[in-house]
Amino acid sequence: MKSWKKVVPAVVVLGLALTACGQKNNDNSNSQSSSEQTTASTSSSVQSSSKSSSTSSMKKTNKLGKEKLPQDNGMEASSSVNTKVDGNKDNYTINYSNNNAIYATFTKHTYSSSAAAMQQVGYQSAANVAGLPTTSLGYGVKGVADHGAGQVYIQANFGNWSLLTHGSNFGKQKGFATKQAKNVISFIQNHNLPIPNKAGSIRVEINNTTTITWQEGTVVYSVKANNANIALKMVTSLK
Repeated sequence: MKSWKKVVPAVVVLGLALTACGQKNNDNSNSQSSSEQTTASTSSSVQSSSKSSSTSSMKKTNKLGKEKLPQDNGMEASSSVNTKVDGNKDNYTINYSNNNAIYATFTKHTYSSSAAAMQQVGYQSAANVAGLPTTSLGYGVKGVADHGAGQVYIQANFGNWSLLTHGSNFGKQKGFATKQAKNVISFIQNHNLPIPNKAGSIRVEINNTTTITWQEGTVVYSVKANNANIALKMVTSLK
């Protein structure tokens, strides 16, 4: 009896130890199961997000075909940008908006002939300003200054492109035309503009609204933005 009594506590202790061990294993199993479920949920969420993004991209691609589109929307990476596509692969407009305000558009228009398309480019021939005073815009590019009625226009021609900037002789806009012309020339030294079949034009207005237009056969592409840098970033990022 004495020896049996001594065995009983040992068995009880062993049973408690096994029970505790079983609970620990069960807790570990539950923890592992919970972790696996969380991982599966996260994976599912990522896949769903990726699928949604891919579907959105496919819809745009299917709508416009294999069109070259700006890869840089011109805004800071932290900015929220929305795009809206209207039209088809032959004629379309893409509006870029931030805080519900449109800040840029990218358009494509197809015309009946190359001559008709050329008329829409707005190319400025160097012959139009021959004989007027010149100014250096840097990188060996000469600009031609046209003054009149307090307004200033700086024109430059390079390759198949013409550049025209608009400023004033008064107030804050004094020197703006020359400054913007230099900024454009500096930017395109390290960024490639599209190569037009015939001609392209860059126009910067006195309020900094910028339009960049170029021709490819019967097609005319154009980017218009409320800022010269935005327009240049978008055009030179086409892929």
